[in-house]
Amino acid sequence: MEERKLRNTFQVYGLLSSVEGDHTVRAWFMGMNPQLDDDSPAEALAAERFREVASAARAFAAGG
Repeated sequence: MEERKLRNTFQVYGLLSSVEGDHTVRAWFMGMNPQLDDDSPAEALAAERFREVASAARAFAAGG
């Protein structure tokens, strides 16, 4: 279970770090996100909402 959360988090990090710097990626993981009902992506990943976080990360990486 924990390994899956770590893998999912790393996948999201990889996607975001390919288009943004570390500070921005860190802020994205910790900040409230309207696509996640104002939960932070870190909280959503902890709650195993990977598909929602991945979708939010793709939107962010695409500029939206």
